[in-house]
Amino acid sequence: MLGGIMKKRNVLALALALVMSVGMSSSVFAATWSGSAPKENDVEKVTYNFMNETKAGKYKLVDTATLKNWVDKKDKMIVVDTMPAAASYNKQHVPGAINSVAPMTEKEYTSAEKADLMKQVKPLLSKKTVKKTTWTKVSKKTYKKLKKSNRKTKKSKKKVYYYKKVVKKSVVADKNTKIVVYCGHIGCARSHVAAAYLVKQGYTNVYRYGGGISAWVDAGNAVEPAA
Repeated sequence: MLGGIMKKRNVLALALALVMSVGMSSSVFAATWSGSAPKENDVEKVTYNFMNETKAGKYKLVDTATLKNWVDKKDKMIVVDTMPAAASYNKQHVPGAINSVAPMTEKEYTSAEKADLMKQVKPLLSKKTVKKTTWTKVSKKTYKKLKKSNRKTKKSKKKVYYYKKVVKKSVVADKNTKIVVYCGHIGCARSHVAAAYLVKQGYTNVYRYGGGISAWVDAGNAVEPAA
């Protein structure tokens, strides 16, 4: 229970930090709120909406400083920009990001858009070796020798001896590859839609970068145009 409370506080803290960082930039006001500055109830609405999306999406969150560190270290990851190409991605995006457009709501996410995301993500996933094993019967002498060399062995109640033999090795895509999804700003739900979909497809290391390209640019970080 304590862990759940701490996790909720961490999500709230990050959401508030993202909202406040957005609030520092007048360039984002037009995209997120009307007027020259956000009202408190608008900030509250965006913050709690972000929290609710995070809880429902079951993905993790990453802030600007951490993502910048990952980019600088050239961490093995896939960065997905979900903004429309002509309006945003082609002009500027996080270095190395691919572009797969997502809508503002999950109901609007089309089969074609989902297929495009999968088509781009799958070839970029890390690879891992999966071993298929089986328990093979051996003599007592062989059993002792294998056990001594720290091989996986077992003995039944009827004193039948076995060891775990690798019968097949396969190289498969690693669904634990780090994937970071972002869109325009803290009030943009495109990143939530794509990140939540990836989680539903079995990807286990999905992050949503809530501040998006606006927070990235506001922090003075380098961007790339489309390749």
